[in-house]
Amino acid sequence: MDTGQLVLIIVLAVVVIAAVIVAVVIGRRKKAEVNRHRAEELREKAAEEAIGAHQAKAESAQAEAAALQAEVEANRLRKDAENHAHKAGEAHERVEEHLRRADKLDPNSNPGRSNAADSRGGDLDRDRPADADRSREGEGSRDGDRNRSDIAEGERLTRDRSGRDGSTRDGSTRDGSTREGDRNL
Repeated sequence: MDTGQLVLIIVLAVVVIAAVIVAVVIGRRKKAEVNRHRAEELREKAAEEAIGAHQAKAESAQAEAAALQAEVEANRLRKDAENHAHKAGEAHERVEEHLRRADKLDPNSNPGRSNAADSRGGDLDRDRPADADRSREGEGSRDGDRNRSDIAEGERLTRDRSGRDGSTRDGSTRDGSTREGDRNL
């Protein structure tokens, strides 16, 4: 090997090493650029998701506010219903009082009718004072007691009406005959 060949080998080795170094540097720059581009995309995606998260949080707050508003409205309606039920109860009491007065004043009324209804297990609520109903309502079983009271009231009014036209609740009159309209039932 002569010196010319040796110099040529050294020059080629330096050129190859320089090419490798340039390739590595360029590769790192491209990789850094790709990583920067990827990082930018991730930041944009995170910003979009943050906006979506804020919107979801705002919608959640709106839904919670709507739920609270619905609860307040339901409470208001419940109070209105209780007030209407109370007024209806008072109206029923007034009707009862008017019927009692009418029965006392009417010479043709059947004085044994109210006693017969009580002996059949009829309306015992008629003789109960209104304060008993109110104290019962405060005991926690308000709705069930009110429904039972309303049912008993309706049954008693049905008996009262049937007693006025001369018939009993099953459709037969006091003398044992049956009314024409009730036979078809």
